[in-house]
Order: sequence, then structure tokens, then C-alpha cells
Amino acid sequence: MKSYHHGNLKKELIICACKLCEKDGYTNLSIRSLAKESGVSQSAPYRHFSTKSDLYAAVAVQGFSELGKACHMDPSKKITKKKLIKTGRKYIEFGLNSANTYDLMFGTAVGSFSNYPDLLISANATYDNFRLSFKKLANDSEEVISHKCIILWSMLHGLVGILRKVRIAGESYKESEGPMAGANMIAKNLDAHLDIVLTNIIKG
Repeated sequence: MKSYHHGNLKKELIICACKLCEKDGYTNLSIRSLAKESGVSQSAPYRHFSTKSDLYAAVAVQGFSELGKACHMDPSKKITKKKLIKTGRKYIEFGLNSANTYDLMFGTAVGSFSNYPDLLISANATYDNFRLSFKKLANDSEEVISHKCIILWSMLHGLVGILRKVRIAGESYKESEGPMAGANMIAKNLDAHLDIVLTNIIKG
């Protein structure tokens, strides 16, 4: 157990909460468990998080910040399809390697993001950077760009779930049977799959 009695307590508590979330899942994360793990009094975290939802929101903000950093592209520079494919891979890798945090970020446990301005800003910033970068490759109206970005994001989001199953299933399926065989092929050739999907969305 590490004691967090110095410096910025809220920041240290959020760091600890993020670790607990990823280790045990957000459903096992509570203000009580956070206090115990942090080595502070049971009342100390309540000075910063009034409810469990407040704590969840803080962890989600950190998650979107990390996802945004991993996937950030500078829209003032040349954007290529290769860069977008690389960004898509980083998005998927985040969803696979930070699965519990990802589930909290995109689940319903936090409730409406509008109740947490910092969370809304962090989530929107990640998407806005993606949209501005995609816009460099698609010669369409803003409405069509937004539509295509949602399609692409939905595809990435879906792949996170599918590729999680691939990791769990391993080689326990028959190569020629069921969707897992196709999912495994995608996992082994992810860049090629993203290239095909991205090309079709841009042209569509």
C-alpha cells in the first residue's frame, strides 16, 4: 500500500483509481477501495469525489486523455492514409491493452457526459482531432465528413470487441468455421484490413 499524503492529493487519487480500474475493473472500483489502496482516511477521497460516478468520470477523463495522446495527429501537417491507418491501430491497441478503462469510457456507468464538463471536453477533443484529420483525405461536405467519421469510429470500436474475443479464443476454433476464423485473419493482417475499410469509406 502506498501512502498519498503529500503533493496534489486529487491527482494522486486519480492515478491510483486508474490503476485499480485497470486491475480489477470499474465495477470493483469504489471510493472506499480507493481510500484503502491509497492509504488515506475513508473520508479523504470524498473531498474530491462526492459519488462513485464522480470517481468514474475522473478515471474516464484520464482515459480519454491517454487515448487522445496515443491517437493525436497534427491536422496542420500533411495527413496520409498511412497515418490514419497507424492511428486506427493505436486506437485498437488502447482498447485492447486498457480494456477495463475503455469499457468505463464508452459504457453507461458515468451517465451523461454533460454532467462532467472536463469529461465532455476530453472526449470531444479526441474525436474532433480524428475528424479534422480525416477531413484532409475526404473531399466531401461537413455533413458527409461527420457521417463517414462515425462509420469509421464505429468500425474501430467494433474491432476492439471482436479482437478481444480473438485474444480469448486463441487457436481453439477451427480455421474454416464461424466468424472467429475471419476475425483471426483480421487480427493477423490488421493494417491491410484497415487500409481496405478506410479506402472504401473515403471513396463511398
